[in-house]
Amino acid sequence: MVLNFDYVKKKATTILNLLVFLFVLYLVINFLYLIWYIANPEGFWGFNYFWELLRIALFALFILVFVIIIIGLLISSLISILKKQADKKEFIQLFGVLLFGVVMSIFNYFYASGFSLYISKNLSDKYSNLNKTEEYLQEGDKTSAFEYAKSSYEKETNRSEIPNYLFLTKLYSKSNFDRKQKLINKYSALVSYAHCLKSDQKFILKSESLFNAGLELVNSDLLKQEKNNLAIFPTLSLAEINLQKGNYFKAENYFSKLNELNKNSDQEDVYYIINSNMLFADQALRVGDISKAMRLQLENLTLYEKTELSKTSSNYLGLLLLATASELYFQNFEKASGLLLKSIPIAEKKQKKAIYNLYLSTKASYCYSSALNNRGNKVIIDKNWWQKAKGFFSDKPNLNDELFKEAENCFKELVQVTKEKSGKNSSEYLVTLNQLAGFYSSIGNFYLAQKNYKEALFILKPNKDTNKDLYYSTLLNLISVESNKNANQSTLEELEKYYYQKLTDNYLFLTENEKVSFSLNTERKFEIINSIYINVGNEKSGMHLYNNTLALKNIALYSNQNTRSYLNVANSNLKKNYQSLLGEKEKLLHTKSKSKEIEYNLNRKQRGLIEQIASDSNYHFIDPTAIKWEDIKNSLDEKEIAIEIINVPVNKTGKNDRGYFALLIKNNSNLPEVIPLFLESELSNILNKKGSTKERINSIYLQNKEKLSNLIWKNIENKTSPHDKIYLSVSGLLHTISFPALLNEKNIDVTYLGSTKGLIEIKKGTSKKSSIALFGNINYGENKNIENLKSQNRIGTNKLKYSILTYSKNEVNRIKSIFEATAEKKVSVFSQSVASEENFRKLNGRNFDIIHIATHGFYNAFGTVFSGVNDNNIDNVLLKSGLIFSNANNNSTYTKNDGILNSFEISQMDLSNVDLIVLSACETGLGTIKGSEGIFGLQRAFKLAGVKSMIVSLWQVPDKSTSELMVCFYEFYLRGFSKKESLKKAQDAIKSKYQSPYYWAGFLLIE
Repeated sequence: MVLNFDYVKKKATTILNLLVFLFVLYLVINFLYLIWYIANPEGFWGFNYFWELLRIALFALFILVFVIIIIGLLISSLISILKKQADKKEFIQLFGVLLFGVVMSIFNYFYASGFSLYISKNLSDKYSNLNKTEEYLQEGDKTSAFEYAKSSYEKETNRSEIPNYLFLTKLYSKSNFDRKQKLINKYSALVSYAHCLKSDQKFILKSESLFNAGLELVNSDLLKQEKNNLAIFPTLSLAEINLQKGNYFKAENYFSKLNELNKNSDQEDVYYIINSNMLFADQALRVGDISKAMRLQLENLTLYEKTELSKTSSNYLGLLLLATASELYFQNFEKASGLLLKSIPIAEKKQKKAIYNLYLSTKASYCYSSALNNRGNKVIIDKNWWQKAKGFFSDKPNLNDELFKEAENCFKELVQVTKEKSGKNSSEYLVTLNQLAGFYSSIGNFYLAQKNYKEALFILKPNKDTNKDLYYSTLLNLISVESNKNANQSTLEELEKYYYQKLTDNYLFLTENEKVSFSLNTERKFEIINSIYINVGNEKSGMHLYNNTLALKNIALYSNQNTRSYLNVANSNLKKNYQSLLGEKEKLLHTKSKSKEIEYNLNRKQRGLIEQIASDSNYHFIDPTAIKWEDIKNSLDEKEIAIEIINVPVNKTGKNDRGYFALLIKNNSNLPEVIPLFLESELSNILNKKGSTKERINSIYLQNKEKLSNLIWKNIENKTSPHDKIYLSVSGLLHTISFPALLNEKNIDVTYLGSTKGLIEIKKGTSKKSSIALFGNINYGENKNIENLKSQNRIGTNKLKYSILTYSKNEVNRIKSIFEATAEKKVSVFSQSVASEENFRKLNGRNFDIIHIATHGFYNAFGTVFSGVNDNNIDNVLLKSGLIFSNANNNSTYTKNDGILNSFEISQMDLSNVDLIVLSACETGLGTIKGSEGIFGLQRAFKLAGVKSMIVSLWQVPDKSTSELMVCFYEFYLRGFSKKESLKKAQDAIKSKYQSPYYWAGFLLIE
């Protein structure tokens, strides 16, 4: 057989061409897959981006081949020139033509397609995982958001290994550029999925786990440049999750990290300030400082409106609505309605966005609050053309009724919209159910209130551990609107246990100011519980009421005192650092620049010191529930009685009021007895008298004395005998009552306590050293205000100059003589210019047993002590009261040692060695009343500073009689009588000379 070489050659050529074709096809597939891999298309715009990348790649190949041909031609021409077979001119012409062709081809492509590529890339990025998920959520399409986020997450976490035959992609995937891109993609899908899960309480723990995983991803060295910005979203989400779970201390750590991230992120200044304010507002709300949070939200709107940013965006609408809520909180209804009217046209265009829910909630709150206060704006109520037409032919409807109806409609629409968009198991739906139920409860429709609370509770109960705050808040609201007589005791005890646990879990790591807000926030819950106990009225109610009162009364004060007491025996460095911190906080009063940032950093520093204190085995945190009513009972002797007077919200004759009740314990009591007393409105009617201080006091304690005594004391008197020794702790408006004036003629032995818990310490007794520091006969500097020179009262304000108190010279000299006549009594006198604020501050840590101050005092209920303080401290009520020292008239600026010592500055001192401070000045016992924490003024300031007991005044006391009373007090005290007995005898002596209680009954001993 003859071998046909041509046939073989032909077959070989065919096979070779096929192999070449397959190889080229293999390269093309590799090439296409690489482009697909790089584009990673998501949806239409992502695929378009892939197509644009492919076109670029093909064009790049074409250019590459073209360049190779050009290079070949140029080399060939160059060889010809060298062989002298071509002209140099021809070579240059060839090179120019080819170069022009390449440049024009590139220019033509990018001119025609470059913009398309740019658009495709931007749209692809826009619809990346998190952004697209957020878009779904804003439209209220929670199902689509969840499905998309889940599929993206599964795609990124289940990526298979790239096979070796896709060698181009394999090589590319090993590059740092691609590894970085894949990390970002995985991060985006992970936080997107976590964000969706966060909205459903059943998946809150998994959401938290994914956000933590997201933070771990951004710690990669490949993401160094992007790390800061990428970490913000999961950090904020983790803070929110822990707030929701009630883990405030853990949330605080995330907030601290978030603050640092915000400072270093690539944002414009205004966004940083707004984000920071949001952060500070969240922290304020966390501890119940609502006023501070509202002010920050108003500031954010002002900041935004000064920019050129969009005034129709969801962000702007959100700020408008938050500002509206803030103005409502401050009862500025006109401003609130103006902001709400501005938000309405923006909100109507965003009905499919999540922000619309906030609009409905805010509008409902406005309509309800304005109707309740008769301050509504009828323009807020939207009416269609038919309703407007009917209005012409019918009686004019009542505006408040219309507002209440509009509020109901908004709340109902909010519930329906949230249910449709977020699902009935979502926290958003449960919150709106609570809002609707709260509205029905407030207007007395308890049936519908119960119905909605029960529905929310039914959904919450199976997963109550994932959102305890909402569950227990709903439970508490439900039992408050149900028949209190049928309240389940175990349910009440479960609520008490939860809120006490929440208090102890987070309380230790709060700053001093935050403790106050947090305790008042907790107290609101217990007010509802206590009101239920009172309505239930069984024999054990008194026990629960008394225990709750012991636990919460002055809890912030006792906790802060406990920390400072520990520091007196702690290592010197820790004490020094804490004292330094208190000094820095005082300086903040006069700091204008970056004050919120400074305040934030100081709070962080304080928390760090508290953590050091808590880690010491010698430090013992005060357990609020440690002391029970039985401990008080066991401290009582025969004929001794302990009385706590409490007040709780009540609803009488359709009006909100507060009811006062006495909780009474004797040493043989089986259980505390609950004694109904009066309504706060009844007491207010007696106390609200017009006229001068003397006229008011005479009206209350002379003309209306019997009426006042019957109101406050008659029911207590029926349960006691004249020879009983009573330990009394009051609440609410009773802090302003002069019990000496009320009970003097009854000759009742009463010891006044901040809390009967203090009875245990009183029984231990104190030693009498009686070393005294005397401040009086003070030179306040030149006083050109002639009107004020006529003043014979020991009162001062920041608007008046201060005149010399004529009788204080005799007062100080007489007291000095009394002490000097007694052996081994140390006396230090500070008078004239020596009686300075600076010298008073030097008493810090000194061993004086008594401090006596005869000067001007003041309490300004409507503002701060002075106008020069940092505006951010406006809510610090300790700035509203103070004492005046030498040279105060000559100081034009308000700085440290200016002669005006406010209560906040006093609270930063260490006066723990002082057994008694006597404030021989006006209104030193007054202050802002804050729930169970009591009076916030000079008496709280000195208690924080560590003073054991104090004598304070309840009104503007006259100079002469005050001087005589004080001298008389010390005469009895140094003869061996107790502080209480000495004051009682001194008041009796002055009463014999000046019959009006105005002269002798204004002073009270607080132990």
